[in-house]
Amino acid sequence: MLEAFPVLIVLAVAVTIMEVFVAVYLIKKHDMKMWQSLYTSLPVVVIVWVVAFMYS
Repeated sequence: MLEAFPVLIVLAVAVTIMEVFVAVYLIKKHDMKMWQSLYTSLPVVVIVWVVAFMYS
């Protein structure tokens, strides 16, 4: 199980970075408000990190 730990953390970091880019894209291109982009991106980031820590 220890060899899966870095992979899950790396995936969580990658998903977090991608969600930041998605949030910036939604704010810039689709004129969304900050709270709207957080409302769409934050649950995904939280779920990914919770799963990464649960299975590590």
